Amino acid sequence: MKFNLLAICIIFSILACKNDADKKETGAWFGGEIINPNSPYIILTKNENVLDTIPLDSENRFLHYLENVEKGIYSFIHNEYQILYLEPGDSLMVRVNTVEFDESLAFTGKGAERNNFLINMFLYNETENQKMSPFYKLPVNEFLTKLDSMRELRHKNLNKFIKKNKPCKSFNEIAEANIDYDYFTKREIYPYAFYGSAFIENEKLPENYYNFRDEIDYNNENLLSYYTYYRFLLRHFDYLAHNINEIDNPLIRESVHHVLEKLNAIDSLVNSPPIKNSLLRTSIRSYIIRCKNPEDEKMALDRFYALSSNENHKAEIKKISEASLKLMPGNKIPNLALFDFNDKEVSLNAVLKEPSIIYFWSVNSVNHYKNVHSKVDELKLKYPEFNFIAINTNDNKKLWQQIINRQGFEKNFEFRFVNPQQAMDELVVNTISKVMIVDADGVIIDNHTNLFGSAFECTFL
Repeated sequence: MKFNLLAICIIFSILACKNDADKKETGAWFGGEIINPNSPYIILTKNENVLDTIPLDSENRFLHYLENVEKGIYSFIHNEYQILYLEPGDSLMVRVNTVEFDESLAFTGKGAERNNFLINMFLYNETENQKMSPFYKLPVNEFLTKLDSMRELRHKNLNKFIKKNKPCKSFNEIAEANIDYDYFTKREIYPYAFYGSAFIENEKLPENYYNFRDEIDYNNENLLSYYTYYRFLLRHFDYLAHNINEIDNPLIRESVHHVLEKLNAIDSLVNSPPIKNSLLRTSIRSYIIRCKNPEDEKMALDRFYALSSNENHKAEIKKISEASLKLMPGNKIPNLALFDFNDKEVSLNAVLKEPSIIYFWSVNSVNHYKNVHSKVDELKLKYPEFNFIAINTNDNKKLWQQIINRQGFEKNFEFRFVNPQQAMDELVVNTISKVMIVDADGVIIDNHTNLFGSAFECTFL
């Protein structure tokens, strides 16, 4: 009922604007409700530029008017990230529960039908991608037949939506791009999934297999914030870099030779400065947080600095690199301040009494914290010589303790940061799946690995 009242307020505001005969509606309203909020605000962005930081009220609602709205994709961030599509005159409401962010997301108001359709496409992509493994094992002609059929079905659904709702050309192009670039991504993945990471382009594939690459638009700035498009470009340049430089070796994204060729490929094919700079930034960032050799990191950074024209990106990467260099194997891990389960402050070095595997979790990623603790229970039996130290990345003592009690996690090995953001910057925790391995003296053995990685046990243990 409260949510409906907020929607009514928006409608009245819209009507008030439209009653002004001298003013053409060029803006849009965006409002909503955040259930189980993680912070007191949301952030609204477009193409990586922050437009507004919008505060939540005492009942976790917000309402904001955007002036001079351009048709296209915007993003809102509340710990997690999701897109929305706006046009002038929209009065869009969102309701989301942070416990299951994407699955609970729902829009109402003017523009809702377009946004709900895009969200459903996103969720369909994610569900479909989880079921692709058996298809990647099929012979190439069977795989392409299946993939083309899936693409055709999605085009039919889009055409039905267009016929019923008659959206504008801008929206149609974005929805088409979702289908096409998801399709292109699967075609890029298939050769490596079927033949393995040592795959090279040769007679194993039909001669016209890569013809779809002729349809790629490397410079579509309207899609810069669109996950499907951006994810495709990153994968595409990975595979291009491999075939350029590492044709006789397996695809190893952590290789300095690979990242150098990837940066060069981006520079040669992308003309749009925003897209080029964003791809360069993401690629070098992903590399340096995993790099284990200072000389290789410097070589990659020099290339990045030479190619990027975004000074803010350069400053950000410089800061991350300075932190990552301190975490190279052989260095001692920073002695950060932690709280134990009883809210007593302790130091990280004091906790590391044995060789230890340090892993991280967030109250916002339910599946991850359940899965990672389950995996740790399994590894504890196999490797009793290691302690497994869990560190929570949130600043919410009550919820953290509730989850530990409810899930039955071992309290003696559960900690949380005293200063979460500072600690995550120092440890370069860019993903919740990051894992670090140290010896009994806190000397780093591995600065970035993954408990669920196929090579984790044989390589590091």
